[in-house]
Amino acid sequence: MTTKQLWQSGLLAITMSVSALGSARAAVVTPAPFDDAAREWTLPELVDEALRRNPRTTQAWQQANALAAQLGVQRALDYPTISVGAEVGGSHVTQPAADGRHTSNQLFIGPTVQLQYLLLDFGARKAAQEQARFNLLSQNFNFNQTLQTVTLGVMNGYYNLDGAQVQLANAEAAERLADAVYRQAEVKARAGLATATDLAQARQNVEQYRYQLEGARGKVSTARVALATSLGIPGHAPLHIAAPAGLPSLAALAVRVDELIDTAFRQRPELAAKYHAWRAQLAAVDLAAANRWPALNMNVGLQRGYYATDAAAPNGVDHRDNASAVLAFSFDLFDGGQQAYQVKGAEALAAAARAALLDSQLGVIAEVVAGYVAFKTAARQVDAAQALLAAAQNSFDSTDISYRHGLKNLIDVLTAQRDLAAARATLAVARADLCNASASLSNATGSLLVGEAGVATFNPPPAGAEQ
Repeated sequence: MTTKQLWQSGLLAITMSVSALGSARAAVVTPAPFDDAAREWTLPELVDEALRRNPRTTQAWQQANALAAQLGVQRALDYPTISVGAEVGGSHVTQPAADGRHTSNQLFIGPTVQLQYLLLDFGARKAAQEQARFNLLSQNFNFNQTLQTVTLGVMNGYYNLDGAQVQLANAEAAERLADAVYRQAEVKARAGLATATDLAQARQNVEQYRYQLEGARGKVSTARVALATSLGIPGHAPLHIAAPAGLPSLAALAVRVDELIDTAFRQRPELAAKYHAWRAQLAAVDLAAANRWPALNMNVGLQRGYYATDAAAPNGVDHRDNASAVLAFSFDLFDGGQQAYQVKGAEALAAAARAALLDSQLGVIAEVVAGYVAFKTAARQVDAAQALLAAAQNSFDSTDISYRHGLKNLIDVLTAQRDLAAARATLAVARADLCNASASLSNATGSLLVGEAGVATFNPPPAGAEQ
Protein backbone atom coordinates (compact mmCIF):
# COMPACT_ATOMS: atom_id res chain seq x y z
CA MET A 1 0.00 0.00 0.00
CA THR A 2 1.38 3.40 -0.96
CA THR A 3 1.61 6.32 1.45
CA LYS A 4 -1.18 8.09 -0.39
CA GLN A 5 -3.46 5.08 -0.16
CA LEU A 6 -2.59 4.70 3.52
CA TRP A 7 -3.76 8.20 4.34
CA GLN A 8 -6.74 8.17 2.02
CA SER A 9 -7.95 5.00 3.73
CA GLY A 10 -8.01 6.89 7.03
CA LEU A 11 -10.02 9.90 5.89
CA LEU A 12 -12.81 10.91 8.22
CA ALA A 13 -16.43 10.83 7.11
CA ILE A 14 -17.81 14.37 7.32
CA THR A 15 -21.57 14.92 7.44
CA MET A 16 -23.43 18.21 7.30
CA SER A 17 -26.66 18.62 9.26
CA VAL A 18 -29.07 20.73 7.21
CA SER A 19 -32.23 22.36 8.50
CA ALA A 20 -35.67 21.90 6.96
CA LEU A 21 -35.24 25.21 5.16
CA GLY A 22 -31.99 24.02 3.60
CA SER A 23 -29.60 26.19 5.60
CA ALA A 24 -26.47 24.55 7.06
CA ARG A 25 -26.65 24.29 10.85
CA ALA A 26 -23.52 22.45 11.90
CA ALA A 27 -20.73 20.30 10.52
CA VAL A 28 -20.50 17.03 12.44
CA VAL A 29 -17.25 15.11 12.20
CA THR A 30 -17.87 11.43 12.82
CA PRO A 31 -14.79 9.27 13.42
CA ALA A 32 -14.81 5.78 12.04
CA PRO A 33 -16.25 3.27 14.53
CA PHE A 34 -13.89 1.64 17.00
CA ASP A 35 -15.37 -1.69 18.00
CA ASP A 36 -12.31 -3.69 19.07
CA ALA A 37 -13.26 -3.67 22.75
CA ALA A 38 -11.69 -7.03 23.59
CA ARG A 39 -8.50 -6.58 21.60
CA GLU A 40 -5.18 -6.13 23.36
CA TRP A 41 -3.19 -3.61 21.35
CA THR A 42 0.57 -3.57 20.94
CA LEU A 43 2.43 -0.32 20.39
CA PRO A 44 3.12 -0.89 16.65
CA GLU A 45 -0.58 -1.63 16.14
CA LEU A 46 -1.56 1.52 18.00
CA VAL A 47 0.79 3.65 15.90
CA ASP A 48 -0.60 2.17 12.69
CA GLU A 49 -4.14 2.83 13.90
CA ALA A 50 -3.31 6.43 14.82
CA LEU A 51 -1.75 7.15 11.44
CA ARG A 52 -5.02 6.05 9.84
CA ARG A 53 -7.41 7.75 12.23
CA ASN A 54 -5.82 10.88 13.67
CA PRO A 55 -7.34 13.91 11.88
CA ARG A 56 -4.05 15.80 11.97
CA THR A 57 -2.53 13.40 9.46
CA THR A 58 -5.50 13.89 7.13
CA GLN A 59 -5.27 17.67 7.51
CA ALA A 60 -1.57 17.75 6.69
CA TRP A 61 -2.05 15.41 3.72
CA GLN A 62 -4.86 17.49 2.23
CA GLN A 63 -2.84 20.67 2.71
CA ALA A 64 -0.05 19.04 0.70
CA ASN A 65 -2.59 18.09 -1.98
CA ALA A 66 -3.78 21.69 -2.14
CA LEU A 67 -0.23 22.97 -2.63
CA ALA A 68 0.41 20.31 -5.28
CA ALA A 69 -2.63 21.64 -7.14
CA GLN A 70 -1.27 25.18 -6.78
CA LEU A 71 1.99 24.07 -8.38
CA GLY A 72 -0.04 22.60 -11.24
CA VAL A 73 -1.79 25.94 -11.66
CA GLN A 74 1.53 27.75 -11.98
CA ARG A 75 2.94 25.20 -14.44
CA ALA A 76 -0.17 25.51 -16.59
CA LEU A 77 0.78 29.13 -17.30
CA ASP A 78 3.61 27.85 -19.53
CA TYR A 79 1.00 26.85 -22.09
CA PRO A 80 -1.34 29.00 -24.17
CA THR A 81 -4.98 29.37 -23.29
CA ILE A 82 -7.43 28.35 -26.01
CA SER A 83 -11.05 29.24 -25.57
CA VAL A 84 -14.11 28.73 -27.75
CA GLY A 85 -17.37 30.57 -27.67
CA ALA A 86 -20.33 31.61 -29.72
CA GLU A 87 -22.42 34.71 -30.27
CA VAL A 88 -26.09 34.47 -31.10
CA GLY A 89 -28.21 37.51 -31.84
CA GLY A 90 -30.97 38.94 -33.94
CA SER A 91 -32.23 42.33 -35.10
CA HIS A 92 -35.41 43.87 -36.42
CA VAL A 93 -35.00 47.11 -38.39
CA THR A 94 -37.74 49.36 -39.82
CA GLN A 95 -36.69 52.29 -42.02
CA PRO A 96 -38.34 54.72 -44.54
CA ALA A 97 -38.46 53.68 -48.19
CA ALA A 98 -39.81 55.14 -51.44
CA ASP A 99 -42.84 52.91 -51.28
CA GLY A 100 -43.45 53.41 -47.58
CA ARG A 101 -41.53 51.76 -44.73
CA HIS A 102 -39.18 48.84 -45.26
CA THR A 103 -38.68 46.18 -42.59
CA SER A 104 -35.73 43.77 -42.39
CA ASN A 105 -35.00 40.95 -39.96
CA GLN A 106 -31.58 39.42 -39.30
CA LEU A 107 -30.43 36.34 -37.30
CA PHE A 108 -26.70 36.05 -36.47
CA ILE A 109 -24.74 33.03 -35.17
CA GLY A 110 -20.96 33.42 -34.74
CA PRO A 111 -18.63 30.72 -33.28
CA THR A 112 -15.25 32.05 -32.10
CA VAL A 113 -11.85 30.58 -31.24
CA GLN A 114 -9.32 32.62 -29.28
CA LEU A 115 -5.72 31.88 -28.29
CA GLN A 116 -3.84 33.82 -25.62
CA TYR A 117 -0.22 33.31 -24.74
CA LEU A 118 2.25 35.16 -22.56
CA LEU A 119 5.42 35.51 -24.65
CA LEU A 120 7.68 37.36 -22.24
CA ASP A 121 7.49 38.15 -18.52
CA PHE A 122 11.18 38.39 -17.49
CA GLY A 123 11.07 35.30 -15.27
CA ALA A 124 7.84 35.92 -13.38
CA ARG A 125 6.31 32.57 -14.33
CA LYS A 126 9.45 30.66 -13.41
CA ALA A 127 9.69 32.44 -10.05
CA ALA A 128 6.03 31.69 -9.31
CA GLN A 129 6.60 28.03 -10.12
CA GLU A 130 9.64 27.89 -7.87
CA GLN A 131 7.68 29.48 -5.05
CA ALA A 132 4.87 26.95 -5.46
CA ARG A 133 7.34 24.06 -5.70
CA PHE A 134 9.20 25.01 -2.53
CA ASN A 135 5.92 25.59 -0.70
CA LEU A 136 4.89 22.06 -1.68
CA LEU A 137 8.21 20.61 -0.51
CA SER A 138 7.89 22.48 2.76
CA GLN A 139 4.39 21.09 3.33
CA ASN A 140 5.56 17.58 2.42
CA PHE A 141 8.13 17.76 5.21
CA ASN A 142 5.51 19.26 7.51
CA PHE A 143 3.42 16.20 6.71
CA ASN A 144 6.34 13.97 7.69
CA GLN A 145 6.73 15.96 10.89
CA THR A 146 3.03 15.46 11.62
CA LEU A 147 3.50 11.71 11.27
CA GLN A 148 6.34 11.79 13.77
CA THR A 149 4.40 14.04 16.14
CA VAL A 150 1.38 11.74 16.07
CA THR A 151 3.62 8.71 16.55
CA LEU A 152 5.37 10.32 19.50
CA GLY A 153 2.02 11.24 21.06
CA VAL A 154 0.84 7.65 20.78
CA MET A 155 4.09 6.32 22.25
CA ASN A 156 3.92 8.72 25.19
CA GLY A 157 0.27 7.84 25.78
CA TYR A 158 1.08 4.13 25.58
CA TYR A 159 3.98 4.34 28.03
CA ASN A 160 1.99 6.53 30.41
CA LEU A 161 -0.95 4.10 30.37
CA ASP A 162 1.36 1.13 30.88
CA GLY A 163 3.04 2.94 33.77
CA ALA A 164 -0.35 3.80 35.28
CA GLN A 165 -1.43 0.16 34.99
CA VAL A 166 1.77 -0.96 36.71
CA GLN A 167 1.11 1.59 39.44
CA LEU A 168 -2.43 0.22 39.77
CA ALA A 169 -1.11 -3.33 40.11
CA ASN A 170 1.35 -2.12 42.74
CA ALA A 171 -1.43 -0.30 44.61
CA GLU A 172 -3.56 -3.45 44.57
CA ALA A 173 -0.63 -5.52 45.88
CA ALA A 174 0.08 -2.90 48.56
CA GLU A 175 -3.58 -2.92 49.65
CA ARG A 176 -3.58 -6.72 49.88
CA LEU A 177 -0.34 -6.66 51.85
CA ALA A 178 -1.68 -4.01 54.21
CA ASP A 179 -4.77 -6.12 54.81
CA ALA A 180 -2.57 -9.15 55.53
CA VAL A 181 -0.59 -7.12 58.08
CA TYR A 182 -3.85 -6.07 59.67
CA ARG A 183 -4.93 -9.70 59.93
CA GLN A 184 -1.62 -10.53 61.59
CA ALA A 185 -2.18 -7.71 64.07
CA GLU A 186 -5.63 -9.11 64.85
CA VAL A 187 -4.15 -12.54 65.55
CA LYS A 188 -1.52 -11.01 67.82
CA ALA A 189 -4.15 -8.90 69.59
CA ARG A 190 -6.23 -11.99 70.35
CA ALA A 191 -3.08 -13.62 71.74
CA GLY A 192 -2.37 -10.55 73.85
CA LEU A 193 0.75 -9.66 71.88
CA ALA A 194 -0.65 -6.48 70.25
CA THR A 195 -2.43 -3.46 71.64
CA ALA A 196 -5.53 -1.63 70.44
CA THR A 197 -3.22 1.09 69.19
CA ASP A 198 -1.46 -1.44 66.99
CA LEU A 199 -4.79 -2.52 65.52
CA ALA A 200 -5.82 1.11 64.91
CA GLN A 201 -2.54 1.86 63.15
CA ALA A 202 -2.81 -1.28 61.02
CA ARG A 203 -6.38 -0.35 60.08
CA GLN A 204 -5.30 3.18 59.22
CA ASN A 205 -2.61 1.69 56.99
CA VAL A 206 -5.23 -0.40 55.14
CA GLU A 207 -7.48 2.60 54.53
CA GLN A 208 -4.52 4.68 53.33
CA TYR A 209 -3.65 2.11 50.69
CA ARG A 210 -7.28 1.82 49.64
CA TYR A 211 -7.31 5.57 49.11
CA GLN A 212 -4.14 5.32 47.01
CA LEU A 213 -5.71 2.43 45.08
CA GLU A 214 -8.65 4.60 44.01
CA GLY A 215 -6.24 7.30 42.90
CA ALA A 216 -4.31 4.75 40.84
CA ARG A 217 -7.53 3.64 39.15
CA GLY A 218 -8.33 7.23 38.25
CA LYS A 219 -4.87 7.71 36.73
CA VAL A 220 -5.37 4.63 34.55
CA SER A 221 -8.66 6.01 33.26
CA THR A 222 -7.09 9.41 32.58
CA ALA A 223 -4.14 7.86 30.76
CA ARG A 224 -6.50 5.71 28.68
CA VAL A 225 -8.43 8.82 27.60
CA ALA A 226 -5.17 10.55 26.59
CA LEU A 227 -4.07 7.55 24.54
CA ALA A 228 -7.45 7.28 22.83
CA THR A 229 -7.33 10.96 21.91
CA SER A 230 -3.87 10.56 20.38
CA LEU A 231 -5.26 7.70 18.29
CA GLY A 232 -8.07 9.85 16.95
CA ILE A 233 -10.87 7.89 18.65
CA PRO A 234 -13.35 9.04 21.32
CA GLY A 235 -11.89 9.20 24.80
CA HIS A 236 -14.53 6.87 26.23
CA ALA A 237 -13.78 4.09 23.73
CA PRO A 238 -12.72 0.79 25.36
CA LEU A 239 -8.98 0.35 24.93
CA HIS A 240 -6.66 -2.31 26.30
CA ILE A 241 -2.92 -2.50 25.70
CA ALA A 242 -0.28 -5.18 25.94
CA ALA A 243 2.71 -4.36 28.11
CA PRO A 244 6.02 -3.67 26.31
CA ALA A 245 8.24 -6.70 26.06
CA GLY A 246 11.26 -4.92 27.44
CA LEU A 247 13.09 -1.65 27.95
CA PRO A 248 14.53 0.52 25.17
CA SER A 249 18.03 -0.12 23.89
CA LEU A 250 20.73 2.12 25.31
CA ALA A 251 22.62 2.21 22.00
CA ALA A 252 22.05 5.96 21.66
CA LEU A 253 24.17 6.55 24.76
CA ALA A 254 27.17 5.15 22.91
CA VAL A 255 26.89 7.91 20.28
CA ARG A 256 28.47 11.32 20.84
CA VAL A 257 26.08 14.22 21.23
CA ASP A 258 27.52 16.09 18.24
CA GLU A 259 26.86 13.01 16.09
CA LEU A 260 23.27 12.96 17.31
CA ILE A 261 22.95 16.63 16.38
CA ASP A 262 24.31 15.93 12.89
CA THR A 263 21.76 13.14 12.55
CA ALA A 264 19.00 15.53 13.59
CA PHE A 265 20.12 18.13 11.05
CA ARG A 266 19.98 15.51 8.31
CA GLN A 267 16.69 13.90 9.30
CA ARG A 268 14.43 16.35 11.15
CA PRO A 269 11.45 17.08 8.85
CA GLU A 270 10.86 20.34 10.69
CA LEU A 271 14.24 21.71 9.60
CA ALA A 272 13.70 20.61 6.01
CA ALA A 273 10.28 22.27 6.04
CA LYS A 274 11.72 25.55 7.35
CA TYR A 275 14.53 25.41 4.77
CA HIS A 276 12.13 25.00 1.85
CA ALA A 277 9.84 27.69 3.28
CA TRP A 278 12.84 30.02 3.17
CA ARG A 279 13.54 29.00 -0.45
CA ALA A 280 9.91 29.73 -1.28
CA GLN A 281 10.28 33.24 0.12
CA LEU A 282 13.43 33.77 -1.94
CA ALA A 283 11.42 32.78 -5.01
CA ALA A 284 8.77 35.29 -3.93
CA VAL A 285 11.46 37.98 -4.01
CA ASP A 286 12.33 37.00 -7.59
CA LEU A 287 8.65 37.06 -8.51
CA ALA A 288 8.12 40.52 -7.06
CA ALA A 289 11.22 41.80 -8.87
CA ALA A 290 10.13 40.24 -12.20
CA ASN A 291 6.71 41.87 -11.94
CA ARG A 292 8.40 45.28 -12.20
CA TRP A 293 9.35 44.55 -15.82
CA PRO A 294 7.03 44.74 -18.85
CA ALA A 295 4.99 41.80 -20.13
CA LEU A 296 4.35 40.84 -23.76
CA ASN A 297 1.15 38.94 -24.63
CA MET A 298 -0.12 37.51 -27.91
CA ASN A 299 -3.82 37.23 -28.71
CA VAL A 300 -5.11 35.42 -31.80
CA GLY A 301 -8.81 35.29 -32.61
CA LEU A 302 -10.87 33.58 -35.31
CA GLN A 303 -14.57 34.08 -35.94
CA ARG A 304 -17.04 33.01 -38.58
CA GLY A 305 -20.47 34.65 -38.46
CA TYR A 306 -23.49 33.09 -40.07
CA TYR A 307 -26.44 35.39 -40.69
CA ALA A 308 -29.75 35.31 -42.45
CA THR A 309 -31.73 38.40 -43.53
CA ASP A 310 -34.70 39.19 -45.69
CA ALA A 311 -32.30 40.46 -48.38
CA ALA A 312 -29.72 37.67 -48.06
CA ALA A 313 -28.32 35.36 -50.68
CA PRO A 314 -30.68 33.11 -52.62
CA ASN A 315 -30.37 30.30 -50.07
CA GLY A 316 -31.23 32.75 -47.31
CA VAL A 317 -27.93 32.31 -45.37
CA ASP A 318 -24.55 33.97 -45.77
CA HIS A 319 -21.42 34.29 -43.65
CA ARG A 320 -18.42 36.45 -43.01
CA ASP A 321 -15.01 35.61 -41.49
CA ASN A 322 -12.90 37.64 -39.07
CA ALA A 323 -9.30 36.92 -38.03
CA SER A 324 -7.09 38.98 -35.74
CA ALA A 325 -3.63 38.76 -34.19
CA VAL A 326 -2.49 41.22 -31.54
CA LEU A 327 0.77 41.66 -29.63
CA ALA A 328 0.04 43.52 -26.40
CA PHE A 329 2.78 45.25 -24.44
CA SER A 330 2.14 46.59 -20.95
CA PHE A 331 4.40 48.42 -18.54
CA ASP A 332 3.55 50.48 -15.49
CA LEU A 333 5.33 53.81 -15.72
CA PHE A 334 4.14 54.92 -12.32
CA ASP A 335 2.41 53.00 -9.55
CA GLY A 336 3.22 55.09 -6.51
CA GLY A 337 6.00 52.74 -5.46
CA GLN A 338 3.67 49.76 -5.05
CA GLN A 339 5.92 47.24 -6.80
CA ALA A 340 9.03 48.51 -5.02
CA TYR A 341 7.30 48.00 -1.67
CA GLN A 342 6.26 44.52 -2.77
CA VAL A 343 9.91 43.66 -3.40
CA LYS A 344 10.92 45.06 -0.01
CA GLY A 345 8.15 43.14 1.71
CA ALA A 346 9.18 39.89 0.02
CA GLU A 347 12.80 40.46 1.02
CA ALA A 348 11.77 41.05 4.62
CA LEU A 349 9.71 37.84 4.66
CA ALA A 350 12.65 35.92 3.21
CA ALA A 351 14.92 37.28 5.95
CA ALA A 352 12.32 36.31 8.55
CA ALA A 353 12.09 32.79 7.09
CA ARG A 354 15.87 32.45 7.28
CA ALA A 355 15.82 33.58 10.91
CA ALA A 356 13.07 31.04 11.62
CA LEU A 357 15.28 28.32 10.14
CA LEU A 358 18.22 29.35 12.32
CA ASP A 359 15.97 29.47 15.37
CA SER A 360 14.71 25.96 14.62
CA GLN A 361 18.27 24.70 14.31
CA LEU A 362 19.08 26.10 17.75
CA GLY A 363 15.91 24.52 19.09
CA VAL A 364 16.83 21.14 17.59
CA ILE A 365 20.27 21.30 19.20
CA ALA A 366 18.66 22.04 22.56
CA GLU A 367 16.16 19.20 22.12
CA VAL A 368 18.88 16.69 21.24
CA VAL A 369 21.13 17.69 24.14
CA ALA A 370 18.26 17.78 26.64
CA GLY A 371 16.90 14.50 25.30
CA TYR A 372 20.31 12.84 25.58
CA VAL A 373 20.73 14.01 29.18
CA ALA A 374 17.18 12.93 30.08
CA PHE A 375 17.69 9.50 28.49
CA LYS A 376 21.01 8.99 30.25
CA THR A 377 19.50 10.08 33.56
CA ALA A 378 16.46 7.84 33.11
CA ALA A 379 18.68 4.83 32.36
CA ARG A 380 20.64 5.39 35.55
CA GLN A 381 17.45 5.91 37.54
CA VAL A 382 16.06 2.58 36.34
CA ASP A 383 19.19 0.82 37.60
CA ALA A 384 18.94 2.65 40.93
CA ALA A 385 15.19 1.92 41.21
CA GLN A 386 15.74 -1.79 40.59
CA ALA A 387 18.37 -1.88 43.32
CA LEU A 388 16.07 0.12 45.61
CA LEU A 389 13.20 -2.31 45.03
CA ALA A 390 15.41 -5.33 45.76
CA ALA A 391 16.63 -3.72 48.98
CA ALA A 392 13.12 -2.72 50.05
CA GLN A 393 11.80 -6.23 49.38
CA ASN A 394 14.58 -7.77 51.43
CA SER A 395 13.97 -5.28 54.20
CA PHE A 396 10.25 -6.00 54.31
CA ASP A 397 10.70 -9.74 54.21
CA SER A 398 13.19 -9.57 57.09
CA THR A 399 11.02 -7.19 59.11
CA ASP A 400 7.92 -9.33 58.55
CA ILE A 401 9.69 -12.49 59.75
CA SER A 402 11.02 -10.64 62.78
CA TYR A 403 7.53 -9.29 63.52
CA ARG A 404 6.04 -12.77 63.35
CA HIS A 405 8.60 -13.92 65.93
CA GLY A 406 8.11 -10.90 68.16
CA LEU A 407 11.44 -9.25 67.38
CA LYS A 408 9.92 -6.23 65.59
CA ASN A 409 6.89 -4.16 66.37
CA LEU A 410 4.01 -3.20 64.07
CA ILE A 411 5.45 0.23 63.32
CA ASP A 412 8.53 -1.43 61.85
CA VAL A 413 6.34 -3.58 59.59
CA LEU A 414 4.24 -0.64 58.43
CA THR A 415 7.33 1.42 57.72
CA ALA A 416 8.91 -1.41 55.74
CA GLN A 417 5.70 -1.87 53.77
CA ARG A 418 5.52 1.84 52.89
CA ASP A 419 9.14 1.71 51.78
CA LEU A 420 8.38 -1.32 49.60
CA ALA A 421 5.33 0.32 48.01
CA ALA A 422 7.32 3.50 47.38
CA ALA A 423 10.14 1.47 45.79
CA ARG A 424 7.69 -0.28 43.46
CA ALA A 425 6.17 3.04 42.47
CA THR A 426 9.63 4.51 41.91
CA LEU A 427 10.58 1.68 39.56
CA ALA A 428 7.32 1.99 37.62
CA VAL A 429 7.86 5.72 37.14
CA ALA A 430 11.51 5.20 36.21
CA ARG A 431 10.63 2.60 33.56
CA ALA A 432 7.97 4.86 32.03
CA ASP A 433 10.38 7.80 32.11
CA LEU A 434 13.04 5.72 30.33
CA CYS A 435 10.63 4.70 27.58
CA ASN A 436 9.39 8.28 27.13
CA ALA A 437 12.95 9.63 27.18
CA SER A 438 14.00 7.11 24.53
CA ALA A 439 11.08 8.11 22.31
CA SER A 440 11.80 11.82 22.82
CA LEU A 441 15.48 11.42 21.94
CA SER A 442 14.66 9.37 18.86
CA ASN A 443 12.12 11.99 17.82
CA ALA A 444 14.61 14.80 18.46
CA THR A 445 17.09 13.17 16.08
CA GLY A 446 14.42 12.53 13.44
CA SER A 447 14.87 8.76 13.64
CA LEU A 448 11.76 7.78 15.58
CA LEU A 449 10.98 4.10 14.99
CA VAL A 450 8.88 1.57 16.88
CA GLY A 451 10.40 -1.84 17.48
CA GLU A 452 8.51 -5.11 17.63
CA ALA A 453 8.95 -5.18 21.41
CA GLY A 454 6.86 -2.04 21.73
CA VAL A 455 9.72 0.35 22.54
CA ALA A 456 11.37 3.18 20.64
CA THR A 457 14.42 2.24 18.62
CA PHE A 458 17.29 4.47 17.61
CA ASN A 459 18.46 3.89 14.05
CA PRO A 460 20.51 6.83 12.74
CA PRO A 461 21.59 6.80 9.08
CA PRO A 462 25.24 6.34 8.15
CA ALA A 463 27.41 9.42 8.20
CA GLY A 464 27.01 11.55 5.10
CA ALA A 465 23.55 10.19 4.22
CA GLU A 466 21.25 12.72 2.64
CA GLN A 467 17.74 13.39 3.77
